[in-house]
Amino acid sequence: KREQQKRPQETIDSVARNIMDELNSLVEAFDKIDVKYRNTGRERSNPMWAKRVAEKDQLTDKMYRLVQKVPDSFPSTTYLISQSYERQTVALQRIRYTRDPLNLDLVCYMLLNSPSNFLQTRIMYTLAEILRNCDYRQLIQCQQTLLEYFPPSNTSRSRTKSQLLELDVESKFFNSFSGIEQFRISKLFVIRNHRLFKQFEDYRSELGKRGQLRLVYHGSSRECLRAIAENGFLESKKLKKMIVSDLKSHNSKVLDKGYFGCGIYQGFSADYAIYYAERYKQSDEIILSAVLSGRSYTVKKAGEKISRICEPGFDSHISPEAKEIVLFQSAQVLHIFIIRFVRVASAQIVEEEL
Repeated sequence: KREQQKRPQETIDSVARNIMDELNSLVEAFDKIDVKYRNTGRERSNPMWAKRVAEKDQLTDKMYRLVQKVPDSFPSTTYLISQSYERQTVALQRIRYTRDPLNLDLVCYMLLNSPSNFLQTRIMYTLAEILRNCDYRQLIQCQQTLLEYFPPSNTSRSRTKSQLLELDVESKFFNSFSGIEQFRISKLFVIRNHRLFKQFEDYRSELGKRGQLRLVYHGSSRECLRAIAENGFLESKKLKKMIVSDLKSHNSKVLDKGYFGCGIYQGFSADYAIYYAERYKQSDEIILSAVLSGRSYTVKKAGEKISRICEPGFDSHISPEAKEIVLFQSAQVLHIFIIRFVRVASAQIVEEEL
């Protein structure tokens, strides 16, 4: 590292570009394996399956070794993707995280054969669980690195940054489903609110070791979701003091007394939020947020905490069936995405061949 720091920036960039060229050639070789075997060796019972996998593993190992050689100052190396037959994607990601005494360096390789296969892949889910226990600012940096990646537009492996982001959000969206309803994401809006982010970070610092993140969903009208993204949720104590005209200006209203506590209600599954959005708001949008649940009190039965403040010694309430969480301070919620969804009829769902 000291030797690299002494080199001129041009030399470092040149080294990185050479490594990326090598990586690209390996990815092309990866694609050629599928061309070589075509439909042979796709089933585990086929003797050629092990040979096919072994050849891919050798290339992946070479990719892994090359990625480790890329200078830290070269930002475009975090994601390498390849596409063959217009639907197969190879993704190679490096995530670095350092926070004393933890030093984490992960190289993640994924083969995405089809949208349905992507949803079954647990790698992204596992990484998300690891990152949940890390510093939130590092998680944001990881997402921004993904956003900043621009693949070469003159190759068949080109993917826009928004498409990469959609894959990640879509995996979280579908993994959260509790039922069998079929939906897909038709549009994604990224929320960047520095004021709410600072408020969220300050509250997380207060929680200390209890400041772990959970992803939640909330359904409402398009207008209301945009007001929430701009202003955050209004706390119940503030709502009680507001007159009707103030509520209208904030595009807000009091819905009920709150069966599990008088606070901010969020759902753990996307389809739960979709149900509310469609039935009560005739809406096709929900909002995905990160929340700081802190120490949660599990409500024993409906009505036990109706219109009540937070249980003393706790930071949030969990509904009896663990479908909802109730937060009591707006600083506990950070809005990340607004997701526009569409229903998909079962007859229209076609599984792609692997």
